[in-house]
Amino acid sequence: MRTVDIRAAVGGRLGVAVRDGRGRVLLAAGSPLTAGLCEALVRRGHAHVVLMDGVADDVLPQDALATQTRETATTTIRDCFGRLQQGENLPVRAVTAALDAVLSDLHSVPAAALELAVLRTASDRGFVHSVNVCVYALLTGQAMGLHGVELRALGMGALLHDIGKVLCPDLCHREGPFSEEELRRLRQHPLDGFEMLRQHQDLHLFVAHIAYQHHERMDGSGYPRGLRGNRILALARVTSVANAYDARTGDGSPQSRLAAVEHLRRGAGHIFDADAVHALLRRLAVYPAGTPVLLADGTVAVVIDQGMDAGTPTVRLLGRAGRRFREQVHIPAAGPQAIAQVLPQWPAWLQGSVPPRPE
Repeated sequence: MRTVDIRAAVGGRLGVAVRDGRGRVLLAAGSPLTAGLCEALVRRGHAHVVLMDGVADDVLPQDALATQTRETATTTIRDCFGRLQQGENLPVRAVTAALDAVLSDLHSVPAAALELAVLRTASDRGFVHSVNVCVYALLTGQAMGLHGVELRALGMGALLHDIGKVLCPDLCHREGPFSEEELRRLRQHPLDGFEMLRQHQDLHLFVAHIAYQHHERMDGSGYPRGLRGNRILALARVTSVANAYDARTGDGSPQSRLAAVEHLRRGAGHIFDADAVHALLRRLAVYPAGTPVLLADGTVAVVIDQGMDAGTPTVRLLGRAGRRFREQVHIPAAGPQAIAQVLPQWPAWLQGSVPPRPE
């Protein structure tokens, strides 16, 4: 399986079902992708699909959340925006229920490296982003020892961190470029979110301050107030890291994930809270399931499981120098079988049929 631009998928076979913004299946896994189907999906806002590649089609993308949990949380955030735009109150009970389901999913899995596997459409990108930021923030908070009221406030604040964008709906689903006036409006959303959330007495005040401060930076270069260092709420610093990571991994590709990890590492200590960065990286699946990799000894492999260590996954060895074979190993952090690089695609000699997996 591999994630590809949908316009490059013509003639391929779908590896993972394509769903609409409410989780309904539009195209089932295994469906052949014609030019007409691909164009129809593009018109619906889809940019990427997971494609069968004939090499590791049994290795499916993994998600830390159950399908129902993700669909409910995404729909809840979408409905929040819709209600607020119509002048209604924030449905706090529905958001709380969605958060409870997310927390339950995260508590039910072992403390292993986790990943989120969901492709975003143009129409639901912002809502999926809110759910992902919530998950990444909670993973970070758990790794930092947060629990109870503080962890729940973090999850709620992360889930609602962009709620202020309800006042600029025309800009929510765009990636730019933006005019100076549009940038001014966008940069107003932390304050707008704070004003909305602080009025709800059934929400912890930290929730409002997370929305207010999630774009602040440790060196004072953020907005809207240019806060610096420990003047930024600790939970907002965690959300800032989660927000930055997810914003850079929108296409779901291994390359974007690695670039996002490097961005966090470079910014640790002066842009982002260093403790929060290190905590998130301990829980992230740096090499998600299905990632094609080249090992230091020249062996081509595919990641099949994360195990308990984000940097040392289990892989299936596929071959070396044109010779194909199958072997499952746990990759060390260093040495001749360490991961040397992520491959943008499988080498030509590996395309097509692969010998059956040994019993």
